[in-house]
Amino acid sequence: MSLAIGTTGVLLDAPGVFGQGAAPRTGAAARGRVDVHFHLGGNAGFGGGGNTGAVSAAARASVEDLDRAGTAAGIISSSSSGAGTGSLDQRNRQAREFNDTAAKWVSDHPTRFGLWTRLPLTDVDASLKEIAYGYDQLKADGIGLVTSYEDAWLGDPRLKPVYEELNRRKAVVYVHPNDAACCGGPNLLSYEKQHPPVGGSWLEYPMNTARTIFSLMLGGTIRQFPDIRFIFSHGGGVTPLLLSRIENFANWDSVGPSKLKELFPDGLSNEFRKLYFEVAQAFSKVNMDALMALVPSSHILYGSDYPVFPADNSAKGLEKLDLPANLRRAIDRDNLAALLPKWKA
Repeated sequence: MSLAIGTTGVLLDAPGVFGQGAAPRTGAAARGRVDVHFHLGGNAGFGGGGNTGAVSAAARASVEDLDRAGTAAGIISSSSSGAGTGSLDQRNRQAREFNDTAAKWVSDHPTRFGLWTRLPLTDVDASLKEIAYGYDQLKADGIGLVTSYEDAWLGDPRLKPVYEELNRRKAVVYVHPNDAACCGGPNLLSYEKQHPPVGGSWLEYPMNTARTIFSLMLGGTIRQFPDIRFIFSHGGGVTPLLLSRIENFANWDSVGPSKLKELFPDGLSNEFRKLYFEVAQAFSKVNMDALMALVPSSHILYGSDYPVFPADNSAKGLEKLDLPANLRRAIDRDNLAALLPKWKA
């Protein structure tokens, strides 16, 4: 990896928010659900090619989808392509183009969209500039990363200057999985190649989320920069299933409790409890029971993975669970509002 080292409040339940001059809807929309796992769709996913008409049309179409789903707003992030491709300069331009396109959506529909600023993390200096641009010029909600950049997971020590700045700004950082050099793209396993549409998003994405969470723990990032609030996609992937297994290594003669204490000074489960998670594709009873057994309910947020899935896909999944009304409201919006007061009703 060539790492180069070197707002205003929003009242989402007000009349007119859910369509042109429309009164607020009942049910989920009246609760003001905010989707933290929301991607640009169509041509706008690639910056719209400079076509502002296409960008505006895509934004209007997404607003209509939000209305149909009864969702108040979506915070826009890049998807698995967030690491960019090509040279450092190309990746830097891709990040800026994405951020400017998403900011156009936000400026055109300020009550319906927010922004996780994309960083070209393979270039640390450019990332520091993009952090400043996102916060100071675009008034973004926070930062959007993917789980790996070339050969680096997010706990890579070369990224320390970025985390120092994010900690200073008390940033909220949303993390989406992507293919990793080890096992994505051309390195897909043979059975994935033999059985399309099976691919990296089926198995590798939840594993890569776990890999990058453990890299942040092992590298000390979570401990060293406590004012960064990390949100992970898909309920943390497979991480909730691995914690007790690793903690049980304390009973192995070759590991033992002292080694685990050295690796995870605050305790593995305690560090995991500091993180936040959204529920896209993690809303089954098995997933939610595992997550809620490990993290405070206040650390669970709403996400849909739109437009890969419908904007109400997670809402329909959560409706099948026996969750109390106050927890549903918290997941829909209140937990996010505690992180980002802009989204308070």
